[in-house]
Amino acid sequence: MFLHLAKYYPHLSSEFGIKLACLFTISAFITLSTGCATNGMSSEDEALALEKYVWPAPPEKPRIRYLGSLKSSDSVGGPRKLTFKERLLGKKEEERLALTKPYGVHSDAKGRIYVADTGISGLVVFDLDEKNMSYWGTSGPGALTKPTGVTSDSTGNVYVSDVVGSRIVVFDREGKFINAYGGKEILKSPVGLAYNNNTQKLYVVDSKNHQIFVFDSEGKVDFKIGERGGDLGQFNFPTNIAMDSEGRLFVADTMNFRVQILEQDGTPVKAFGKAGDGRGDFSRLKGISVDSEGHIYTVDAAFNNVQIFNQQGQLLLTLGRSGTEPGGFYLPAGAHVDSNNRLYVADQLNLRIQMFQYLIESESQ
Repeated sequence: MFLHLAKYYPHLSSEFGIKLACLFTISAFITLSTGCATNGMSSEDEALALEKYVWPAPPEKPRIRYLGSLKSSDSVGGPRKLTFKERLLGKKEEERLALTKPYGVHSDAKGRIYVADTGISGLVVFDLDEKNMSYWGTSGPGALTKPTGVTSDSTGNVYVSDVVGSRIVVFDREGKFINAYGGKEILKSPVGLAYNNNTQKLYVVDSKNHQIFVFDSEGKVDFKIGERGGDLGQFNFPTNIAMDSEGRLFVADTMNFRVQILEQDGTPVKAFGKAGDGRGDFSRLKGISVDSEGHIYTVDAAFNNVQIFNQQGQLLLTLGRSGTEPGGFYLPAGAHVDSNNRLYVADQLNLRIQMFQYLIESESQ
């Protein structure tokens, strides 16, 4: 049953609303609160933040709750306990892995969160199940120069766009280099990625080509979508892309200041948005994603927030503002919503991934 926002936002039609699905249990909240510190917050402060930071603000019923953030190896593993020998003789200095400029973000069904970090020139992998953090693509044939987008397929293969290398690098589930797609003769500036498991097609947004390249399972271009322009089905420096469960595409058409919705073959469905500084407008549209109910999440790097729309392009809720607190952003970029309706946002200049959760009605009381 839909939760209508018209009660809280009278200017919205009562036929629109958000059904908020939360599949996190109380124990999952505790795990995240103790394992994912935010901007120097203690675990106790983080636990309080889980209750304090909700959207919309009280006294309205919460629709989104803050879960935590990922910044470094401490975020998932925490400080390691010293052995008796280390306590006696002193601890050997260990390398502390940390994000430096996260751009793209994606999570898979195995509890891994992948971050394309342009500062590290590699892919950062947070494994929440194994409680560790590692780097992929920092050397060898799969070495990344400026990674921006990341996605995965149902077999566990991971695809990373390298905007400087003009290619898509493919790793297996263990981080071993498999293949590379594209190259400078094909791609100019690959950014956002989406994978269709049903058709085994990889969709690549090429910003400077103003197109979407669709690769087959062998890494060959199957077809292209769009060209430069402002009409429906055309693009002007697009950046990111998302795909729903039906294979429909949602594209951040950045310099047209709009979101475009397309069928998986590229047939235009509709577009919404315009340039401006008002509610529902766009200025520097970056990340885009879609949840299981079809709500569209858009990240704006100029507004430092996330705006959430329905399929008709009607603004439902705004999340965040400029700042360093939970829900505060500085130059946010990529976004991803997983199968459990958890939202991940790459908060670039705050050097972190912020995590949020949509709440079901019983959880939002």
